[in-house]
Amino acid sequence: MTRSGTTLGTVIRWDDARGGAVIEATETPGGCWADASVIEHSHSGGVLRAGQVVELDWTDVPAQDLAFSAVRVVPRSDLQATVGG
Repeated sequence: MTRSGTTLGTVIRWDDARGGAVIEATETPGGCWADASVIEHSHSGGVLRAGQVVELDWTDVPAQDLAFSAVRVVPRSDLQATVGG
């Protein structure tokens, strides 16, 4: 049975070669793969940056050597981490 959910996560890294990002969230231990095609409302052309906070719809279908994959990612500019904050 496939598990899925929605949570907030943090972008760990963007991979230009694979066209996607690794996102870390409590519900997706070990990381979640987010293909550029599932990123919504992006003003940066579908590219995320390390440290960026996102809303993540995930499933436990493996992708890019990770146990989880994203089905929708929405950057959350209202929740961005700041230095010292």
